[in-house]
Order: sequence, then structure tokens, then C-alpha cells
Amino acid sequence: MKLGNSSGAFLDTTFILPFFQIDINVEAFNLTKFKEFLTKLPQAHFSELSIFEAKAKLQRLSRKNTTYVQALKAFGTNLATLREDEKFIFHPYTAQDDKNFNLIYSKNLGLDSFDMIIVAQALNRDTLITEDKEILSARKQTEFIKDPTLGKIKIIQWKELGT
Repeated sequence: MKLGNSSGAFLDTTFILPFFQIDINVEAFNLTKFKEFLTKLPQAHFSELSIFEAKAKLQRLSRKNTTYVQALKAFGTNLATLREDEKFIFHPYTAQDDKNFNLIYSKNLGLDSFDMIIVAQALNRDTLITEDKEILSARKQTEFIKDPTLGKIKIIQWKELGT
């Protein structure tokens, strides 16, 4: 699947995890293909929320497996590197995002608050790439498709990119 002519795609939290030394279990995903994808992408957009989710996940993993302790310690350095790269854009939560959130909430799509924040922020892009089952389910619901705001965004999985 070809991405739109926008300034990039919005990526869900799953796709920030490899930058913090966390492996992800995503069908058809490997780091080589991911690097190639990012090279071709003008910009990769993430929610600031994804940073907090990644840190929390790494902290939980480090409690269970000491191999993640070093990654936990390196988190800030890795984050600083991402923030310095103009390809990576991190979106704070804005008033427009809140309007989008309230719209999504009104549709009763079965999304939790974090999912609604991600989708609300992704509405500023043409494409959201996610592995979240609830978000992927929401994209197929009539309430989502027929809404003039929500229906404009493409929500796809990694495997649908055909990388």
C-alpha cells in the first residue's frame, strides 16, 4: 500500500519501541525493512503519549528481565537522539486533538482513552500505522467510515504496507 502525499505517517506506540531496544512482535516486521521504510518516509509522527508508554513498558520489562535494565538507563539518551532528528516529529496534546478525541468518544467505537488520543492526534496526518486490535476494528465500523472527519484517515497495519 502506498502512503498518501502527506508529510509522513503517524505511527502508533508499537513502532517507537525498537528505538528504545524493545523488540516488537509484528507480522512481516523486521528492523531492516523498518529502516528502509523510515528512509523513504519524509517524516515519522508520534504522539508524546507514546514516549510515556514506551518508558512504562521498558520499566515493566526490566523488572522481569535484567537484560532490559541497560535499555531503561539509556532511554533518555535514545529519546534525545530521536528528538534531535528532524525526521521524527512528536506531537503534544492540543485543543484540536481534544476536539478530535471528543468526536471519537461520541462514536462509541470501543476504544480506550489512550487509543482515542492516538487516533485523535493521527487525524492531522493521512495515515496511521498501528497494530492495535481495537483501533483496527474501529476503522471498519460504519460510525467511523461515514464520519467526514474520521473517514478521511487511512488506518493500516505494518503488513498492509507491503514493505
